[in-house]
Amino acid sequence: MKRRVFDLVVISLNNVSKKIGSKTIIDNLSFEVFAGEVFGFLGPNGAGKTTTIRMLVGLMKITSGDIFIDGHSVKSNYEEAISKVGAIVENPEMYKFLSGYDNLKHYARMTKGVTIERIDEVAELVGLQNRMKEKVKTYSLGMRQRLGIAQALLHRPKVLILDEPTNGLDPAGIREIRDYLKRLAREEDMAVIVSSHLLSEMELMCDRIGIIQNGRLVDVQNVTDMVNSGKVSYVISAKPIDQAFQLLQNAFDGIAVKMTKQHLHVEGASVDVPKLVKRLVENNIDIYEVKQMNQSLEEKFLEITSEKGGIA
Repeated sequence: MKRRVFDLVVISLNNVSKKIGSKTIIDNLSFEVFAGEVFGFLGPNGAGKTTTIRMLVGLMKITSGDIFIDGHSVKSNYEEAISKVGAIVENPEMYKFLSGYDNLKHYARMTKGVTIERIDEVAELVGLQNRMKEKVKTYSLGMRQRLGIAQALLHRPKVLILDEPTNGLDPAGIREIRDYLKRLAREEDMAVIVSSHLLSEMELMCDRIGIIQNGRLVDVQNVTDMVNSGKVSYVISAKPIDQAFQLLQNAFDGIAVKMTKQHLHVEGASVDVPKLVKRLVENNIDIYEVKQMNQSLEEKFLEITSEKGGIA
């Protein structure tokens, strides 16, 4: 699959720090988010994700540094900067006794220029066009999340910020939200920032991932680069397994071989599979399967955070 190219910076964090008393919560944080991408924000509990998001949306003051949204400073031009943002921090709050349509109509009154046509447009964008006349109390949790996203999109923001958008959803609801966010970023050409603990979902949803730990930015990478970088791992099904293990254990430089009851696990920076197979065949080992195993985002995340001082 061809990688999408992003070049228009919509959000820029420049050396952002947050101190509460003498304690530094966020320490010199800098990264950019582009139009059209879904940017995942990851970190262990207490790493500073929610604090960063609260500074992004103006719920918490920046101690030093600055955040620019569509070129406007959050510190010196807050109203203009925040007018470009739609956000759900934690759970969307709706009037359950009103219909979905009346909820959006109510929120539309808070922003100039939101038309009835725009309400219909965002309802269709999140797939609720056929349920808008029903009361919110009849909505599933996934539908309420989508209505919250519709609310955040009413004023045509350049940035959509969601803190744990799939929290509490069942697998079908999680997939719905994931698909809508990817489509929103692509079709509306907006920057979507998502914070979540569901690493498998972040891997499927995001274009890039930023990892924060102890208030510092550890790494920002393209998701495919992150999960495919480093060592290559293969699982080999062969018999007799003990003899195969003995043959490969010290046969090649730069690879590690581990054995389970039924498989060999071979890992290295550059595994020459044909040579491994040839060695086994020449020694009368029956090979049933050789399968490459890519490192998951969860495994990479745990590896990175462990290397940078442990998981908080």
